[in-house]
Amino acid sequence: MTSIARSMGWPRKLSHRQWFVVGFLACVGMELTAMYFQFVLKLEPCPLCITQRLILIGAGAIFLAGAIHNPSRRGVRVYASVGLVTTLLGMGVAVYHFVIQMLPHDELADCGPGAAYIIEHMELYEAIRLFLTGTGDCTQIVWSMFGLSMPFWVALGYAGLTALGILQFALAREPAR
Repeated sequence: MTSIARSMGWPRKLSHRQWFVVGFLACVGMELTAMYFQFVLKLEPCPLCITQRLILIGAGAIFLAGAIHNPSRRGVRVYASVGLVTTLLGMGVAVYHFVIQMLPHDELADCGPGAAYIIEHMELYEAIRLFLTGTGDCTQIVWSMFGLSMPFWVALGYAGLTALGILQFALAREPAR
């Protein structure tokens, strides 16, 4: 029995499939929140925001596939591992985004075009490069809560998804009862 399972008995109350559903619903909740900011509050997402959202959709697809497939313990470890890589990548992009927002603006490049312009006017390879590296537009803080900008909260959400992946992996290593 792993130390996680020994210290907390409650994770075993849900099946592996139910944990995958929890992860999927968390991804859906994060994406709906992003859509609320974009379509209700009219905050246009920057390239790094879109990158984080695309990674989130990928993580959600992994959780959904795990829930539908309902794999054996070995399969759960595979899904959890792929999910961990995906959520860590998303957290890395969100942390990078948060850090560049904290830098003095004179140390960064001039503001670049917004996401809508990039998608409409640039070649695919150039758009992908900008989405992965960000533009000056990514340095603007358009929303914050408790003095912390949106990328911080997205990174926190990804940290929760990462913790879920670690929990799933640990529970799948336990011998069946």
